[in-house]
Parts: sequence; structure tokens; C-alpha cells
Amino acid sequence: MSRSSLAVFLLSLAAAFSASAAQRTFVSTSGNDANTASNCSKTVPCRGFAAALTVTDTGGEIIVQDSGGYGPVTINKSLSIIAPDGVYAGISVFSGDGITIATPGIHVVLRGLHINHIGGDGNGINMSAGNSLVVQNCVITNFNAPFGSGGSGLLVSSDALVRVLDSLLLGNRFGARFWAGKSVLVSGSRLLENSLYGIAVEATGTPTRVVVSRSEASGNGGGGFQAHSSFGSQAQLIVKDSVATRNGSGVLVHSGEGSTLASVSNSLMTDNNYGLLVMGESAKLVASGNKITLNGTGLATMSQGVLQSTGDNTVSDNTTAVSGTITSHANM
Repeated sequence: MSRSSLAVFLLSLAAAFSASAAQRTFVSTSGNDANTASNCSKTVPCRGFAAALTVTDTGGEIIVQDSGGYGPVTINKSLSIIAPDGVYAGISVFSGDGITIATPGIHVVLRGLHINHIGGDGNGINMSAGNSLVVQNCVITNFNAPFGSGGSGLLVSSDALVRVLDSLLLGNRFGARFWAGKSVLVSGSRLLENSLYGIAVEATGTPTRVVVSRSEASGNGGGGFQAHSSFGSQAQLIVKDSVATRNGSGVLVHSGEGSTLASVSNSLMTDNNYGLLVMGESAKLVASGNKITLNGTGLATMSQGVLQSTGDNTVSDNTTAVSGTITSHANM
């Protein structure tokens, strides 16, 4: 190999090594954002998420090394932000949103983050564009701004695939609010003490489908799990193996100018004003294998809503067992 060829080879190798080094970047309380010059490496980390993101490859990872606050961030590429077990990775939000995702086509994973509202308006995580989002083992608290100016722990208004796993959404206006999302799974999560709804499913032009499994909604003012449709669209809500207690309604299903379909199975509805409530002529809920007890009203329909029971629900010790018409749904 000639000397000039060797030089070209070494330069190419160095460039490749530099590019691969940014596939995984690091942040630390002892870091410095000027360390973007060294790609926020493990030994020379950056201080905050926003700086580390600028030198992280598309599809790469930002890793939190130690406990501390790492600041709000706008994510404009596919990547993961990961705090390992036992590490507190905080985002204190004084105004606006904690994490903003507004770039079409991207895939984002958020793991082990604590996002806390301190003042102003905004949302914990606000996704208005993107293909997919995973929120795992995260805590999002105190986003309780007045209606119309934020107030969601998690707000998704993108046609996206969303997974919320083993997370806590506490003390927000909406725990999680999904608009125009094609598919959402909430599993192993807790929606606690949110002033309006624990989970709100809203179809406003694009169908929205949300599945809730092995989750708890407790102390939410309007309802634990809520679905609403308008503008000719369809909202779908499936709740299974879950608990709703001390809410305005355990599950609230209603329709505007669209249709709303819901299924609630193998779940406990207790100590709510209403266990299951269906409102509006294009709203339908099928209930199977649930225990509905100690509520103000166990099962209720209003304004021509349809609530169908498969006949294997246990409805006991409610102040009022049934309000409105409950119909039978035959199992096949």
C-alpha cells in the first residue's frame, strides 16, 4: 500500500470511528455541554440532554450516568434517552413542555425519566409528529395548567404507535391524552389524582384506538378511563385486567358527532360516582367479567348510550345498581 493510500485509509478509519462513537452519548451532573466536541463520550460527558442530542447519531442512545436534573429537550431525530435503574434523571419544567417531539417519521424511546411541572403551562411530553413513542418506567407529575394551555402529563396528537409501560402519571389535568393516534397501548401503569381524566381518548378526524391493560386509575376527577369521538371519527377504548377507584366515573364513554366503541373486561370498578357510564346515541360499551361494587351507580346509560353486558359481571353493593337501559350481549 502506498503512503498516500495508507493516509486515506487511516483518515477514513478515523472518520468511521468518530461517527460510531456518537451512536451512544452520555450525560452527567459533572459533565459540560462544551464536551459535544468529544461527542459526549462516557469519559467526557455532557451536562444536559439538549446538548447530547446534537451529537447523537440517528437511532442512537443518550445514557444518564448519575442522578440529577438534565433539562427540557426537543427531540428531532430517532433516538432513545435512558436512565438506568437506581438513577434519578429529572426534567424540571418552568414553562412550556418538558419533552417536545414534533418531527415526522421519527421513533423515540424514553426510559426511566422523571418529568415535573414547576410553573407556567405546557405538558410533560408533547408529541405532535413522529411514527412511534415508547414511554417506559417514567414519572410525570403536576402538569395541571388550565384547559387549553397544556396540562397533560403525556399529550399525543400524532398518528403514531405509542406504548406507555410501567409508568406513573400523577397530579396532572390529563394523565395521558391521545388525539388522532392510530394505536396506543398502556400497560402496567398508574394514573393517579389527575384533575380531569386519567386517560383521555379523543378521536377528532382520525380514528384513535387505545388498549389499557393491568393498569390503575385512581382519584381522577372526571373519570379514570374516558373515550370521546367527534367530527365523524371513531374512538375505541379497550380496558382489561385493570382497576378504577375513586374517580368521577371508572370508565366514561361518550360520543359527539362520531362513534365511540369500548370494551371493559375482567376489571374492578369500585368507589366511583359511576362504575361504567355510557352517553350519546353513537356510544357503545360491552362489559364482561367485571366486578362493579361500592359505586354511587354501578352501570348507567344516558342520552341513548348503549351498555351491553355479557351476563358475567358482578354488580353488588352500589348505592344504585343500574340507571338507564342495560342490554344483553351473547357470548359465542
